[in-house]
Amino acid sequence: MKQNDVRRRQLLKAALRIAAGATLSGAPFMRTPVSAQTTGYPDRSLKLIVPFPPGGNTDIIARTYSNPLAEALGQSVVVENRGGAAGTVGAAAAARSAPDGYTLVIGDTGSLCISRFANADLQYDPIKDFAPVSLLATVSILITARLDFPASSFQEFLAVARANPGKYTCGTGGVGSIGHLSLEMLKSMTGLDIVHVPYRGGAAAATDLMGGQIDLLIDGAALSLAKSGRIKALAVTGDRIRTLPGVPTVAESGVPGFRLENFWGILMPAGSPAQATERLNAELNRIAVLPRVRSQLENGGFTAQGSTPDALAALIRSTTDKISEVVKTGNVKF
Repeated sequence: MKQNDVRRRQLLKAALRIAAGATLSGAPFMRTPVSAQTTGYPDRSLKLIVPFPPGGNTDIIARTYSNPLAEALGQSVVVENRGGAAGTVGAAAAARSAPDGYTLVIGDTGSLCISRFANADLQYDPIKDFAPVSLLATVSILITARLDFPASSFQEFLAVARANPGKYTCGTGGVGSIGHLSLEMLKSMTGLDIVHVPYRGGAAAATDLMGGQIDLLIDGAALSLAKSGRIKALAVTGDRIRTLPGVPTVAESGVPGFRLENFWGILMPAGSPAQATERLNAELNRIAVLPRVRSQLENGGFTAQGSTPDALAALIRSTTDKISEVVKTGNVKF
């Protein structure tokens, strides 16, 4: 009996060792799927292409998001400025990148919607060649006037401009800019006759507005000047700007249905992994509601935004359709 007892104890110990070994060897197998979902992507640094030079609006928005995104992912997000041809050079480079989830690009209304009309040699299809991830920010464009302009509200401006066809000039940041398209849309919807004066950027146009060389300006560069009272803010092209809450929208001021905003979103090359899109979308939407991010963007006149990938894709399509109509109706030449 004692020998049998010893034998049973030996067998029991052996069985326990086998079970323990199976459990330990099986533990990594059981954890692998969970680990892959939470930390499998990304496992190295990401590159964020900014298709404009440092210091501009697109660069500011990209860097506002890149630092908290790197913190959330546990990987660095390297910002690479590749300016040229109104954002299309950098966007084309992103479209040609490997669709592995590690190359991102920030696109705006110009590079994603206006570009197909303004650039006959566009090297990418803004809709087919990218996988939208999330909207980042939007901003309305200010319609402003020199201080001695004979109108102090948008309704007064409409009356004065209608009474003086062809007399007044309006500067923008250049042919094909969001300001240019806003002006053409305004002319199309109101029948106004205003002379377009394109500049190589909004800063130069703003300087000439203050100097009286032009009468009006439609460009984001006017925001700080309007805040300081050095020019008149007549209206905004989209939603009201939080830092200028008293400035009405064009739609509220006699042109119902008028709306055109600049927007920025993150995209990846078409065919990028769904896992990457899902992870980045979740993090970017979380970042968009952080008080420090919202405050930083609001100080620049922007509104932090988040979205689903499908919503960003729909915004690109609808804005492209709207611009297409403006180009055709106004016979816009680029």
